[in-house]
Amino acid sequence: MHGMYGKILLPVDDLESAGLAIANAKEIAGSNGTEVILFHVVSPENPLVMHDEHIGGVQAAADVYEAAQHDEARNVSEQSETMQAAAEEIAATGVKASSQVVVGNPSAEVIKAVGDQNVDLVIISTHARRGVSRAFLGSVADEVMKELEIPVMVVRRS
Repeated sequence: MHGMYGKILLPVDDLESAGLAIANAKEIAGSNGTEVILFHVVSPENPLVMHDEHIGGVQAAADVYEAAQHDEARNVSEQSETMQAAAEEIAATGVKASSQVVVGNPSAEVIKAVGDQNVDLVIISTHARRGVSRAFLGSVADEVMKELEIPVMVVRRS
């Protein structure tokens, strides 16, 4: 490992709001072999909880559940393509980059990824405007900072 950091994990909600975080990651990584990992979490679809009362019978419930699973799978594959393209764009500038998309609870998945992959630094962008998207707002940054012993850089979106 040449630089101070071997791996930087970059939890990304949407690429537009992650621009500043990505710019920071590229600057820190430079060309010293640090790997930047774009990391997106898709929240699990669980429609049965909501629809339980209103459906006629088990088959209908199964259909709704299947539709949700289908949506989730489509969401995962769309996000995977988006993140992969963004990683390739970063790689084109000479920085080692990859992307991962998982399904689960954002804070928990970020914390798990850091442990599993020996990440050295996390860069999270929070939204300046409120109520935009629940995914990577301050709450996730807070959770992650409480749990991790490695540095967490929080980039505020202007």
